[in-house]
Amino acid sequence: MIAEEKSFLNYWRKYNHILLLSLQQMTAGKQIFATGALFLIKALVCNIIKDFRIEFRSKVVISLILSFSVMVTISIGFASGGMIGSSMVHAILLWVIIFFSGMNTAHIFYREIEENTALFNLMYYNPEHIFISKLFVHCIIMMAVAVIVGLLYLFVMDVSVYNPLSFVILLLAGSIALAVCTTIIAAITAIAQARGGLFTILSFPITLPIITVAIKSTTQCFSKEIFSSFSAILFLLAFSTLLGVVSYILFPYIWREF
Repeated sequence: MIAEEKSFLNYWRKYNHILLLSLQQMTAGKQIFATGALFLIKALVCNIIKDFRIEFRSKVVISLILSFSVMVTISIGFASGGMIGSSMVHAILLWVIIFFSGMNTAHIFYREIEENTALFNLMYYNPEHIFISKLFVHCIIMMAVAVIVGLLYLFVMDVSVYNPLSFVILLLAGSIALAVCTTIIAAITAIAQARGGLFTILSFPITLPIITVAIKSTTQCFSKEIFSSFSAILFLLAFSTLLGVVSYILFPYIWREF
């Protein structure tokens, strides 16, 4: 009986020891995960703040985007005399202005090459951190451009929107999709000599489905027809997500070529 009690006590001590080790490993794993997550958030915040400071400190690209969108919209308004009656034409003109205004934001990786900061970022940050931060900044700029151009176009051209909520969501979803496309293309063409022409050639076939869907849905927003823009918005968001995941996977290999 005493031998059985001793064996039971030994078994119980071993079990408690194993349980204690498991709890310690779980705690250490949680601490490592928390430290990694904290480092990721800190790296992203630092990169995002840096990119925003550079953009608003130089003010060159922001001024170029605003001046281009304002001049083109006002020129179309004066040239047409406000006599454009087709909803399709209004939608095409609106997204053409948004597209070419957004193309001016493709310098987001070119600046790293021109200022010789790519090597520093590669040594200090992970490529994934750089991609996420620059994609976030690009999305914010593109959404701001789309909203400004959209409101300006509606005001100058005196266009009536019969489904305002769908129109705003389409602007935001379309601008995010364009930002995702142009971000990875800008990274690919950053090290090329003829980066401007190459960027335009590569961006056209990828952004064509986005522009086509956005134009068709925006045309319906400008008409009195009852419709549902859910499928178009879902397509734009799904396209952005899929391309964003692929770009996230491929970007480290592209960034190491810098």
